[in-house]
Amino acid sequence: MAWLRIFATATLAAVFGAAGFGFALADPPPWAHALPLADGAARSHAVVSGRIVGIDFASASILVETQHGRVPIAVTPSTSIFRGQDFASFAELERGSRVDIDVSDVAGRLVAQIIRIR
Repeated sequence: MAWLRIFATATLAAVFGAAGFGFALADPPPWAHALPLADGAARSHAVVSGRIVGIDFASASILVETQHGRVPIAVTPSTSIFRGQDFASFAELERGSRVDIDVSDVAGRLVAQIIRIR
């Protein structure tokens, strides 16, 4: 019985492949949905450490006071937020919280990848 399923699957794959249909066996990984960069350059990575001085829930961004000044950082749905070892949400970020943020430069804008609340 198992050989019948394997044979049927292989036959369908061959037929669809010959007809030019593309198909996926699983969902693509989360990073496959990232927006492509306009110039195709690699993203640069950095860590921003400081204190949150502003939060804009409407535009999903935060303003962090660092030793070098204030830095605006965008927060996306794929941003991971941690308080200690536990996950946290964007709503749990507060003004005055000390944070370490792993960021990427996407089209000239800093986008948070991981936010660690100290």
